[in-house]
Amino acid sequence: MVKQYLLASDFDQTLSFNDSGVVLSELIGFHGFHDKVKGLSDIHLVQQGAELSYLILHDPDFRRVRREHLIETGKRIRLKHDVDLFARSLEKLSEDYKFSFHVISASPQEIIQSALEGIVPPTTLSARDSASTKRPARSSPSFAPLRAGGKSPLSKRFAPPWASAPTASSTWAMAVPTCP
Repeated sequence: MVKQYLLASDFDQTLSFNDSGVVLSELIGFHGFHDKVKGLSDIHLVQQGAELSYLILHDPDFRRVRREHLIETGKRIRLKHDVDLFARSLEKLSEDYKFSFHVISASPQEIIQSALEGIVPPTTLSARDSASTKRPARSSPSFAPLRAGGKSPLSKRFAPPWASAPTASSTWAMAVPTCP
């Protein structure tokens, strides 16, 4: 019997060297990203890692951000060495084990898809909904995981209790068995 595992990884500063918010800020000519993030952290308004999505939705300095900017940001993200080799090697690791590699991020989906194009299938990405550049009257950052086969990639029945615990850093990766 093949043992199946789900390997989930964060994107910013785990698979990439940069924070996508910094790269997007540079692209649109805004130079106070770290100050904005510190301000959000000081008032505990946004959970660590979700600052960029919040700023895109609510901050006047980010109102000019459009889908094209998000895609270009993804293309400018510098990935860590051999991310593509790592993703491919999981597919052929062993006949007895099957690893399903998923990427989870609070960054907008367009950034993650653009950065990982040709490396990780879009169906294995869970990121901020594509509508991140639309500003409804009342909204807050939320996640809309992409669904494969009608199930969320990180179904609660597969994740251990500690998987959703808050961490001091947004850098993490985990592998959990996916067999019932």
